Amino acid sequence: MDYDLLVIGAGTAGSFAARTAIGLGGRTAIVEQDGFAGTCLASG
Repeated sequence: MDYDLLVIGAGTAGSFAARTAIGLGGRTAIVEQDGFAGTCLASG
């Protein structure tokens, strides 16, 4: 598969970057070990 952006981590910054790239027409993949939202929101 071809992607324009690979985001490592689905915290606040990673999710924002992915949404921005998608909004601009980019194909985006997110790699996350745990769940979305990152440490601060999910377990902090």
